[in-house]
Amino acid sequence: MVDLFHASRGCRFNCYPCCVSFLGGRQFRPRPIDRVLEELETIENNRLFLVDNSLAQNNEWEKELFKAMIPLKKKWCSHTIEDTPEILDLAAQAGAWYVYQAVFDTSDYIRDRIKRYHEYGIKVEGTILLGLDNQTEDDIKRLIDFLLEIDLDLAEFTVLTPFHHTKTYQDLNNANRIFDTDYNNYNAGKVVFQPKHMSPEKLQNLYYYAWDTFYKGQSQEEKCLN
Repeated sequence: MVDLFHASRGCRFNCYPCCVSFLGGRQFRPRPIDRVLEELETIENNRLFLVDNSLAQNNEWEKELFKAMIPLKKKWCSHTIEDTPEILDLAAQAGAWYVYQAVFDTSDYIRDRIKRYHEYGIKVEGTILLGLDNQTEDDIKRLIDFLLEIDLDLAEFTVLTPFHHTKTYQDLNNANRIFDTDYNNYNAGKVVFQPKHMSPEKLQNLYYYAWDTFYKGQSQEEKCLN
């Protein structure tokens, strides 16, 4: 079990499928480092999840945060951090355990980024979005093969979901491609729109295929223990 912790709020990015900037604001609002430490020192659990939308928004603050966390000797996971050598080294010293990383293609950029994390002893949980307009069935299967090639530690697959206040919703709604408005189904695991290159049923089956293929030899729980 991990304790959840916020070191900042807001996100200056505006990613296509994400409504976080609407919910938390587009302005990055980092907490003062002394206030962060004051709260962290009250948490007895030595495993944390820094639930900030992205720590990679202000390099100087990010470096100061990691420097301040080193003496606490906690293990933590987080969303994206900068992958420069200085910041990766500080993150590793500060106890970086897992970092979430969006894997959106099979490029050398992604391959090299995962490799850099691993070089500093930081594990990576890939977040893989299925159903984008530039993805065919072959593209999705090739992407899943790629995840196994790069020794990704964990993977979390989601189906593109048209949440309100996102560009995804605007585009799919304007094109009349949303066929399900039961928000109980907006869980990022059910297809609620018409994909561009395949049927909704095919995309749904590819979602199941992705999970089954990546975790074929070892369950998610078993991989977490490695």
